[in-house]
Amino acid sequence: MVQGKLVERVVPNSIAEELGIGGGDLVVAIDGKELTDILDWQLAESSEQLLLTIMHQNGELVEYEIEKDYDESLGIVFASPTLDKLRRCQNKCIFCFVDQMPPKMRETLYIKDDDYRLSFLTGSYISLTNLQEKDLQRIRQLHLSPLYVSVHATDPKLRAELMQNQRAGKLLSILKDLAQAGIQFHTQVVLCPGLNDGAALDQTIGDLFALYPSVITLAVVPVGLTGHREGLYPLSTSDKLHAQQVLAQINKWQEYCLKKQQTRFVFAADEFYCMAGIMPPDAEAYEGYQQLENGVGLVRLLLDDWDDLQKQLPSKLPKPTTATIATGVSAAFYLQPIVERLQQIENLQLNLVPVPNKFFGGGVTVAGLLTYNDLISAADKIRGTLYLPAVMLKEGKELFLDGHTTEELAAAIKKEICIVKDLKSFLTALLGMK
Repeated sequence: MVQGKLVERVVPNSIAEELGIGGGDLVVAIDGKELTDILDWQLAESSEQLLLTIMHQNGELVEYEIEKDYDESLGIVFASPTLDKLRRCQNKCIFCFVDQMPPKMRETLYIKDDDYRLSFLTGSYISLTNLQEKDLQRIRQLHLSPLYVSVHATDPKLRAELMQNQRAGKLLSILKDLAQAGIQFHTQVVLCPGLNDGAALDQTIGDLFALYPSVITLAVVPVGLTGHREGLYPLSTSDKLHAQQVLAQINKWQEYCLKKQQTRFVFAADEFYCMAGIMPPDAEAYEGYQQLENGVGLVRLLLDDWDDLQKQLPSKLPKPTTATIATGVSAAFYLQPIVERLQQIENLQLNLVPVPNKFFGGGVTVAGLLTYNDLISAADKIRGTLYLPAVMLKEGKELFLDGHTTEELAAAIKKEICIVKDLKSFLTALLGMK
């Protein structure tokens, strides 16, 4: 029986689509070699000439000789992101978000991955606690850089306690070993009040900054606590005062790092500014937004985009238009002034609805974790077309975390739904701006 790697889908207008490759086909070999994992695929796919062996769903085995640019993708998306089994997390972090998930959700949402290959390819954060010597050797050999590392604390005992894994205490030695091979890192700390803040955070920042430029950046993000923590370690979230203290601490370190290495090095997640009730710093302070996927600088980008886009706003719409923006509670603080300005446009009735997260509960306030059922609970506040940020949905699909679709939501609330990826696409859809 022919073995291969299952194709989930192909990118529209890609080489794979032109060749007739589709979801359900199998990649049997590339250049005559079977694939071990996604890194093998990435290396082979980068060639300008290659031989691709495909087993189509109808059982036909076909070899395709392909010539392309070295950096041109074939457009094949695999059913497994690593082609083989995901490397699973061996930690039992006391703040793990997966452990706080509501029951009866999609099975994939309960998977705890900790895979160095995905860290390199997609920027997902790993702990480095499950690496064997052969893994470290492969990272060095293939120069998989940068990697994204969840640090949480550099004190060996504290990190081991936070992650419930004695191997976690070896972090600094692993970082230094890989740094000698030229590997660089973006790092993060999930800050738990009373545990790894204060003096422990000072030590963590100092230890990591001592490894600069191998450690490029450090993001400090608040711990996320849901309402599903029965039997778990008792943790508390940051309040306004704590957030202000964290920001003051980070500001002092930024001043120090700027003097030493001309970089701020450590950055606070947007949520801290929201909790503290203050505006984020200017764009310059984010130094190229290297931790954007970690929620560091998204608000500043939004505000700067608004400064540019509001100059193009029309004074009047050609016909009466009613619409609603649904978002998380935390984002409403920054969106409210934008909505108030838009409400001044003649013929436009725009409604901002901050939706409490009842599905996850606890202190979850971000838009990306709102679900179908949360939006249903706010249905009586929705007027006209409902605009939703794309972060609420599974990437590439119109599917909420609780398994429902946007089509189901539209039918339930009897409203048109428009998904927007950013402020510009929202204003384009709402106002017809270009």
